Amino acid sequence: MTDLINVSAVSATFGARVVLQGITFGPLRTGSVTALLGSNAAGKSTLLRRMAGDLHGGGTVEIAGQAVETWPAHHRNRPAHVPQDISMGSSLRVFEAVLLASKQGSGWSVEDEEMDAVTRMLQTLGINALADRELEALSGGQRQLVSIAQALIREPRVLLLDEPTSALDLQNQFEVFGLLRQLAGERSMSVVMAIHDINHALRFADHVVVIHEGRVNASGPPLHVLTPALLKKVYGVKARLEFCSQGSPFLIVDRSIRKPLNTGPRND
Repeated sequence: MTDLINVSAVSATFGARVVLQGITFGPLRTGSVTALLGSNAAGKSTLLRRMAGDLHGGGTVEIAGQAVETWPAHHRNRPAHVPQDISMGSSLRVFEAVLLASKQGSGWSVEDEEMDAVTRMLQTLGINALADRELEALSGGQRQLVSIAQALIREPRVLLLDEPTSALDLQNQFEVFGLLRQLAGERSMSVVMAIHDINHALRFADHVVVIHEGRVNASGPPLHVLTPALLKKVYGVKARLEFCSQGSPFLIVDRSIRKPLNTGPRND
């Protein structure tokens, strides 16, 4: 494993609103899976866009020792970014869309091995039955899987995902996270994903970065970082980590510690 990603003093603003300020973490290594955690509007999606080189701001994001913006658009060191809001209003079929993604930055002639690679990718993600379906006819969960296939077919060294399983059922969530964990090791890739489910972070991530009020509140191995004190501060809950009968950690939330919502006077 070698160092691959370094984030140093990264900031981002929208108008007068500061979204990220002084974000620093890393190095993230090849073969690793990192979970970005934090409450709603903490800045996780904005951070992923900065890491992808799609958004400008202060500080630096380095991939393999070089500023992300300096890598050519279709170079393997330029991160592949799968955003949360995926629009696929297209008459392209799934196979065509993934093949097109594989050809970005190269010639348009198609070799047999490239067709075979797309077929294998669809099989790997369990969506080979969708190969002839039009993108605009897919469900939200199916669109997420196609977007992940389009990113992975490029064989990037860095894969950035924003809530990659938010529209998937429980079985597909487990399978996708397991696949990402496997491919990170097999391809010497670094996967960074913004997620809300802390139990997924505990099970599948090597490293977590917790964003709170636009800053890094904590960074490190999940079991070291996700303490009751942090969960109280960042999420406003009284919670604890337990271990199941097979030794795996999981989060139990006992109650919210925030004031209840004011629903106004009652007239009964």
